[in-house]
Amino acid sequence: MIIRGERVMHRMGMIYVKIIFFVLLVIFLSTHDIYAASAKPVEAEGFATITGGRKDLAREDALSNAFRRAVEQTVGVLVESETLVRNFELLNDRVYSKSTGYIKRYTISDERIEGDTFRIKIKAIVSSVKLEKDLDNIGLLMKKMGKPRIMLLISEQSADHDKPSYWWGGEGGFNLGVAENVIMSKFMEKGFNFVDHQVILARLKEDNRLTNNISVNLNNDTALKLATMGEAEVVIVGQAIAKAGVTVAGTNIRSCQATVSVRAVNADNSALLATFTTNAVVANINPITGGAEALKKASIEISEKLMSQILTKWTKQASGLKTVRLIVSGLSFEDVKTFKELLKNRIDEIEEIYDRSFKDSVAVLDIEVTNNAKEVAEELSEIKFKGGSLRVTSLTSNVIKLTVKRK
Repeated sequence: MIIRGERVMHRMGMIYVKIIFFVLLVIFLSTHDIYAASAKPVEAEGFATITGGRKDLAREDALSNAFRRAVEQTVGVLVESETLVRNFELLNDRVYSKSTGYIKRYTISDERIEGDTFRIKIKAIVSSVKLEKDLDNIGLLMKKMGKPRIMLLISEQSADHDKPSYWWGGEGGFNLGVAENVIMSKFMEKGFNFVDHQVILARLKEDNRLTNNISVNLNNDTALKLATMGEAEVVIVGQAIAKAGVTVAGTNIRSCQATVSVRAVNADNSALLATFTTNAVVANINPITGGAEALKKASIEISEKLMSQILTKWTKQASGLKTVRLIVSGLSFEDVKTFKELLKNRIDEIEEIYDRSFKDSVAVLDIEVTNNAKEVAEELSEIKFKGGSLRVTSLTSNVIKLTVKRK
């Protein structure tokens, strides 16, 4: 009886094992199918010339060429064509040259020899995650952030002047200084967009109130007002000063020095994005030329540092939670609590809501979201609140202004 009982238990155990195995197999196949459906294969054809009769080497080269073409197709989907053209050499060095590393798996659909050319066709799964990480510094991140526009507000004092000049007024007229020209050039090489100064100058002429109060030393409030005039999302404010030092003993050569100090501020919410100060020294007989060269040298360094800090901030924003400010008009103090509960219940992408202020029926809230401000605004515009509706009156990449419309 004991032996028979042990056999029954053994059989039942085997049945349970088979059931568990079947369930795990179903789960594996289901997740595999889901994954396969979400990762679309890329078809590409590669070719290589057969040299010295070495078909084996030509086949390897043709396969590598097919990998590159598959990666190029995926990059073309992720990055705008203008960015591709402008950054071709950078793409070639950092991405296309290591195409094999982006191929998760592939199958060969055809291979043949035509004359002295080996051709091979593949269907490949390209890792878009790896690509996105490597593309962030050459255009994709800019696209994710909505291609923010930048305004430069950098005053400059050359070695032959005792006062600074600046394009928004002052003695220097409307010409850009060495520092602004260098910084703008370096940023544009990486795909950054800039606001046309002439737009702001035209509006300054129309509004004398701001012009009369403007000076070389811009505080954040004034800088942000100018940024608003030009519809800029980022404003870079700073000073550049060049000085002619003493002559080197026994020569006419002067030690020309330059100091450049800037800060980058988010024009929507006044958040500091980057800040840096640097110095440069250049020896030159002509103090004016030497000062300009020192300014250029310092501005090149500061451009690299600023871009690195800004891109680091944007990368964190693009890959994780983003803070969007809501400015809601038409609420009573008692309505605020109900309104926040409505947001949490209706918009799944909202992680946290923080009260910032309430005054004159206007509530200011900061919300942490997993999507962008535009998508949040679209969802808000469809929500009903206490028999009325929410109307979006203003939208930027970081701020949404709403009005509660009662019936």
